[in-house]
Amino acid sequence: MKKRKLLIAAVGIVLTAACPAYAQEQEIEINSQELAPLSPTYLDGALVNAGWDSNWFIMLQGGASAFIGNPVGHADLFDRFSPMLHASLGKWFTPHFGGRLSYQGLKLKDWQLESRAYQGVHADFLYNVSSHFRNDIDALPRWDCIPYAGIGIIRNSHTHRKPFAISYGIIGRYRLNSRLHLSAELGATNTFRDFDGKGESNKFGDQLLQASLGMTVTIGKVGWKRVIDAKPYICQNDIMASYVDYLQEKNQKLSKQHEYDMEALAELNKILEIEGLLGKYRLTGQDVTTDEDQYKAYPRNDYSGLNSLRKRIRNRGWDGNPDNYKPMLSDSTEYNGNKNMSVLGLERDRDMTAIGSPIFFFFHLNSCEMTEKAQVINIDELAKVAKKNGLLIEITGAADSQTGNEKTNEMLSARRADYMAKMLRERGIPDDNIMVRHEGGINRYAPFTANRNTRVVLYIRK
Repeated sequence: MKKRKLLIAAVGIVLTAACPAYAQEQEIEINSQELAPLSPTYLDGALVNAGWDSNWFIMLQGGASAFIGNPVGHADLFDRFSPMLHASLGKWFTPHFGGRLSYQGLKLKDWQLESRAYQGVHADFLYNVSSHFRNDIDALPRWDCIPYAGIGIIRNSHTHRKPFAISYGIIGRYRLNSRLHLSAELGATNTFRDFDGKGESNKFGDQLLQASLGMTVTIGKVGWKRVIDAKPYICQNDIMASYVDYLQEKNQKLSKQHEYDMEALAELNKILEIEGLLGKYRLTGQDVTTDEDQYKAYPRNDYSGLNSLRKRIRNRGWDGNPDNYKPMLSDSTEYNGNKNMSVLGLERDRDMTAIGSPIFFFFHLNSCEMTEKAQVINIDELAKVAKKNGLLIEITGAADSQTGNEKTNEMLSARRADYMAKMLRERGIPDDNIMVRHEGGINRYAPFTANRNTRVVLYIRK
């Protein structure tokens, strides 16, 4: 007996400790709009290249150059002009910055005003000033003003000198269409004074001035990509990451709760084993493959091992014998307006005492077929308890007064009571311990379908 009480106390402690912690779990809800796909938003004025194959250009120009050396020589500026050709290959990396590789050359007049052939190659850095004044960043500008500066070499075919040179100037462009520009350029190339064969070799001073006009053609893709604002995506990612952390934490708590439940079931199995009910009620949930197994795994009546366990946890002094059960104050409640009957208490009569609350069995319309197969479990338990303790069983059949006439309901209620008595006889209850009554049609319970029942009450002889 002491061992049984210790097991009951252990189950009570496990059930009490497991449930409250989980009941206070705070749920976090995520608004579906927060996880909806985002429409891109763009940073104001931020553009990037559409790819390595975009915004390349070829520039072809023709014009005149004038060489001003040191010493100057005897001629004015107009006497020094000679024809020139200018070709460039370049690329714009952003709307503001670009680069090009240029070739220029043809003829120049040296300090003796002799015409000499020359060639120059230089790499230039381009800066489009007008890109800062665009009204529409999605459209190409009509006008461009592009200063540039670069370095290279220049070769004199007569003297065979190839000194280092610095180039600088300004380019103006007018857009004819998305790929074609009219371009004009004013520039200069500065190199050492001995480039034309006369002057110091360690000082800058020889200048080659150029003016040219031509066309610029864009090849590859044209235009720019707008820069997407990443902040909305970062915010959404933070929300999703927080929600994932919450779900992981919740899953850990559920796993902990499962461990508590398994410990409680282990203790319940011990109690059922002591009661001799372990083979009938498999509380571990194993081998539940059919509807009948499912109902056996989760009994639903007031005489099951589970309900007995609950009553014994609430009243630790009760040993399970109905003769020794003393209901607690909280057990007594008014039942259908009759204060003499309690749900878990006793109803006193002259010759016998009712124990427990009535057990109701419900039937389909105009039949003796029970609405749930699971109710067979209640019949099994009733028969087992009644045989073990020599209890009397009162069976009262009823029908629904809202359907059928009075005669039909009288017959139907009697059939249901007889059917229940037959089920109990088949389970070993003698006729002397069965009392059968019927009420005909009733309208006592809501919903009205609940009136299609048979009520069973257990009694102890005084």
